[in-house]
Amino acid sequence: MAGPTGSSSNEWIAVTSENLAPGQIVEAAIDGEDLVVWRTAQGTPCVMAARCPHQWTHLAGEGAVDGEEIVCLTHHWRFTPNGEGWKTSMAGRRDRKGDIEVWPCQEKDGTIWIRRKT
Repeated sequence: MAGPTGSSSNEWIAVTSENLAPGQIVEAAIDGEDLVVWRTAQGTPCVMAARCPHQWTHLAGEGAVDGEEIVCLTHHWRFTPNGEGWKTSMAGRRDRKGDIEVWPCQEKDGTIWIRRKT
């Protein structure tokens, strides 16, 4: 099967073929790495490392999508689709925190694909 750009399947890996709804998070494991696959509220697919860099919480079980970010429910760190980490204080101030690894992805015919790392 060809990847999203018509290239051979050894360059691309299908991480989910589920019909992932906006706000939904599922877990995946590729090449020994735990990942989360999720959609923003606007429907953008995202693939990133499964564990929050703060205290290693698994985002598939302890994460939630809030708008265009995924939130670790343990200590409320938030991550944008490009992996930037933030935390919002009780007063509403956003402070920069540790980033999370993101895997660039594409969607083709309902399947979300990532490019294999070299």
